[in-house]
Amino acid sequence: MKLTNRAIADFFVLLPLILVYVGTILLKVYPPGGRFIKLFVFFYMAAYVLIKRKVDKNLFIATLLFLPFLIWGIFHSFNLRAGIEDGLRYLFPVVVLFYGYAIRDRFPLLLKFLIVYLLINFIAQFFNYYYWMKGVRQWFYPETVNGDWYVNQVGGIMRATGLLVNFDLLAFLGLVSFILIYLYYNGKYKKWLLAIALFLMFASVSYKTLFTFIIVLFILFYKRMTRILLAMIVGALIATVFYPDKARNLVKGFYYRLDSYILMKTPTVRAETYLLMWKELGHGNLLGRGVGMFGGPASIKYNSPYYKEVNFKRYDTYWMKMTTVDTFPPHVFIELGLIGGLMFFLVLVSPLFRRKIPVSVILIYLSLFINMLFTFSLAAFEYLIMSLLLVYPLIEYHKRQRQNTVPQPADN
Repeated sequence: MKLTNRAIADFFVLLPLILVYVGTILLKVYPPGGRFIKLFVFFYMAAYVLIKRKVDKNLFIATLLFLPFLIWGIFHSFNLRAGIEDGLRYLFPVVVLFYGYAIRDRFPLLLKFLIVYLLINFIAQFFNYYYWMKGVRQWFYPETVNGDWYVNQVGGIMRATGLLVNFDLLAFLGLVSFILIYLYYNGKYKKWLLAIALFLMFASVSYKTLFTFIIVLFILFYKRMTRILLAMIVGALIATVFYPDKARNLVKGFYYRLDSYILMKTPTVRAETYLLMWKELGHGNLLGRGVGMFGGPASIKYNSPYYKEVNFKRYDTYWMKMTTVDTFPPHVFIELGLIGGLMFFLVLVSPLFRRKIPVSVILIYLSLFINMLFTFSLAAFEYLIMSLLLVYPLIEYHKRQRQNTVPQPADN
């Protein structure tokens, strides 16, 4: 079979996406290899952008405004190595946006990749369930600081992870896939693909993603919301009747997360980080404590003095091998301060500074920003290539669709 120039070009466009997910698996089984691949992806995307020399004006200006604050934060760090390592992570979403603009005419290709990857994870999950029911210790099970393995479960049911290792990441894949398949896919088996996306999202039992999904439903189907809510209530009642214990455990899990993450009644790492962030901002933290000081992997790797200074306690995660605090805004505003943090988020939303924004782009931003309140998704390529990478291709796709529907002048 002879490769065409188009096929070769498609391969180079998709190469970083493929490598990111290979790196995700390697991070679990061989961490040095996984970290090397992620670093390679960063420089590959940057090189691709330089070669294409296609840059969005708003994104470029916003980045120039942000960089001085990032550079200051790096050199202001307690450890220059920590500053450089975590400083590079701040550039992950930035380089993804630049890369997305460079490949902005390739949305159909990106949609096909997303669907294929969704199916791969769907098939993999059946094997995960099979070995879980067999009691086999699987390669992706989390490990504690004592070297013990455990199964991440809610209501006695293993959370689905597919090949993505992380249940929340799989839920995010399901959510974004549902949005894009519903709005843009017109091929065969559309309803089946939507069902698979929903199955993986619900099987992951990620409460924040399920909450986001309800908002997405309201935006997409606001005219039929009454029927949708009625169907959800009926489904919940049926599940409660047939599986009362599991339903009770799910509700308990929901209330625990409400108390700890939203109302902040139960001491948790996530609640503690937000309380610390508000305290810092209240004390006039405008330029930050320095990059690598709090929240990111480097702050733990290089033993940041900030944790001892504020008597930071990992209430509910001391037994886990967590490399981050799992909340992104406190990480940003404590390290970069109020001004630097706002400049960082200005870069991320700069694609929205235009007249017409597709609803899909709004939904993707909404999904990503709700997720980053409780995770480190804005510093993870796995989340970024399912969100920010798609922003410019979606904008360009809608722009071309509008141009194609504009009536052409008649010949004289």
